[in-house]
Amino acid sequence: MEDKFGYHQDLKNGEGIIRARTTGQLRSWDMPRTLRALEEIKKEWGNLEYPGVYILLDSSGKKVYIGEAKDICIRLKTHLSSPEDKIKDWNRAVIINDGRSAMQSDFNDSVIRKSVELYLISLFKANRYTVVAQGEPQKHNPHQKSMIQAVEEEFDFLLMKKNLITKLIEKPGQEEILRDELKKILERKGYELNEWGAYEAVINGGKVYIRPGSKKEKGWQITFRDKFKNTLQRGEGALLIPRDGILFIPFREIQKVITDNSKYKQNTIDIYINFKEETIYLTYSTSTIDVTQFRLMR
Repeated sequence: MEDKFGYHQDLKNGEGIIRARTTGQLRSWDMPRTLRALEEIKKEWGNLEYPGVYILLDSSGKKVYIGEAKDICIRLKTHLSSPEDKIKDWNRAVIINDGRSAMQSDFNDSVIRKSVELYLISLFKANRYTVVAQGEPQKHNPHQKSMIQAVEEEFDFLLMKKNLITKLIEKPGQEEILRDELKKILERKGYELNEWGAYEAVINGGKVYIRPGSKKEKGWQITFRDKFKNTLQRGEGALLIPRDGILFIPFREIQKVITDNSKYKQNTIDIYINFKEETIYLTYSTSTIDVTQFRLMR
């Protein structure tokens, strides 16, 4: 995703508004709960209808309301004058659209707005916010489905850049396989579990590190540090990733992407796992290898 989009954020202006944009299609206005800030945005938009989605955050920063509107300024004015009880203490709003008026905007399609709204509700819940909004599923035609899939990735990027989220929604098939189920699968596959812990194990007599990874823009990030990194440098043992068919990758294979031995002197080494439709890639810096062959199950 980092290769796909860039990001620019302006400094906060006199009304407390922070404007930001991606190099894709999304634009955002981060504003305080004041009528003057809203009026400045409305003036910037030439008093035209601008559709999109918005996020209201309360003073704790962990309670949000997510909504959509054909005319965001009118909707936010209502939230200013007559706030709903469930988000009555909101003090900040983030408006997101494609920077185009209703006559030209893709967000003028209510199906797209409501689908994005529902996606953002799930995304903020995944990031442990208390979300006081419901949303409703939509039926999509092929064009709408394509548009929504494309813009969801860009919303992920923008919201991470704005530090509103730190993790992404796990795609179907990439959910973490929990410890007890993982143990059963390995035993059914004929592996001998000599030792079995939450993060380390001895399998078929060899040292194994169990890491599900953390979802980042580049893929599932796995960080090597301390003895984990030292074991990688020696090429002893393997990495077990309990996602999408379970990856069991020998450290000697991972060493292939770390071509500069001086990198082992760093405090940490970060690799990224990317699950594609038929192929799985492992990346370190600018080096990438195909690790599909190390998947235990289809």
